[in-house]
Amino acid sequence: MRGIKSGLHQFKFHLDASFFAEFEGSLIEDGKVDVLLDFDKRPDMFVLDVDVQGTVKAECDRCLADINLPIEGQYQLIIKLSDHESEADEVIYLPAETTEINVAKYIYEFVGLSVPMMKTYDCQNDNPTPCDQAVLTRLEQEEKDQKEINNPIWDELNKLSGN
Repeated sequence: MRGIKSGLHQFKFHLDASFFAEFEGSLIEDGKVDVLLDFDKRPDMFVLDVDVQGTVKAECDRCLADINLPIEGQYQLIIKLSDHESEADEVIYLPAETTEINVAKYIYEFVGLSVPMMKTYDCQNDNPTPCDQAVLTRLEQEEKDQKEINNPIWDELNKLSGN
């Protein structure tokens, strides 16, 4: 990192399918993600503040349609210069003579961390909506049918709770 002067430096990246294809077995295949990287070079360490915003292609957990799932997140990574190389949580130790750092894998991990556990999307404002209406109709019918089924076990449990 001899080529970069001490202090704060800002880098902008735009990620698309070609970026995600570089990672074997990637759970994310496509997306449009903007990354803002603030790189603070200090004499004995580097502090990377990463802001991730955009969309990734995902399958909706509700209707199984392909959607552009919005993501966003802010992350920090600390790289300390030391006499050995290792990783521990948000701190990475690199040899002091390191001349360059490839941050692609860390950015990829931050994008992955930004994907919500439940991949659903409020598509009411999209025209046309990406939702699979046949699946949603079927789910609504299943829910209606479940409410109509009288389960004696639940009836007894509800008596215990006073409902």
